[in-house]
Amino acid sequence: MRYQYVMVSEPSPGVPQFMSVAFLDGIPFVRYDSERGRAEPQTPWMEKGVEPGYWDERTQVYEKSRHVAATALEIGRGLYNQSGGD
Repeated sequence: MRYQYVMVSEPSPGVPQFMSVAFLDGIPFVRYDSERGRAEPQTPWMEKGVEPGYWDERTQVYEKSRHVAATALEIGRGLYNQSGGD
């Protein structure tokens, strides 16, 4: 299993500020992006085979990850003087 997280400092139209995709054996099976604001299944077996409340719980986990990534991005920008200031 592999998770891919992407955070951008200045999203453009159609590009979410934060996105995460979970892969199993190279196949994406869960996706979250900050524009939709929900974790969503990417395969039929994930759509059908989860307990009630699973997607709400996963959404909360991804929201926390989004906040951590935003903080890390700001720290990185500050370390490399990319904060937008002069």
